[in-house]
Amino acid sequence: MNATGTGRPRDPRIDTDVLAVTRAMLVESGWEQLSMRAIATRSGVSRASITRRWPSKAHLVLDAILGATPDLTPFEGTDREGWIRWVVTGSAELFSRPEVRAATPGLLAAIRDHDDLRTALWRGFSGPSTQLFGSADSGESSTATAVLVLAAGAALFTSLIAVEDDTPELRAKILELLMPVARSESERD
Repeated sequence: MNATGTGRPRDPRIDTDVLAVTRAMLVESGWEQLSMRAIATRSGVSRASITRRWPSKAHLVLDAILGATPDLTPFEGTDREGWIRWVVTGSAELFSRPEVRAATPGLLAAIRDHDDLRTALWRGFSGPSTQLFGSADSGESSTATAVLVLAAGAALFTSLIAVEDDTPELRAKILELLMPVARSESERD
């Protein structure tokens, strides 16, 4: 039975196929040439099935490149330094993926125009990971948010604008600059 309890159950293969086709088409033809119709044709899934799952191209692309929920396994059992290390490394890895590079300019415009999408993206991905940094009572939530913004912002900027400077050395320097945050937070405990 599907989530609402009515109708046929959803076929998870459709989601898998559509998301894979979306990623491949982003790399091959970019955001501008990507359409729900083209994805439907190539995946062999009806356009109606796709629009029932994703109300817009932006929703579909976000799900294709990020997934429905954040992967928090890299944060499990880690301390604050490990958390910061993963935020910097994970952000750089995410924004260096070809399908993410292809989608980012169009997604930025779509997110700008759709507050619901922007809000869901930010809350869905920042909330769970920042909670793993520490308790909100001590002000650590705002510190975690700041680190997340700095790391993801740097990764976004280098992937789109400072491409020539997007090197392991620059990532190591960003990490070096952010690591004192972990030590200062630990000293407060």
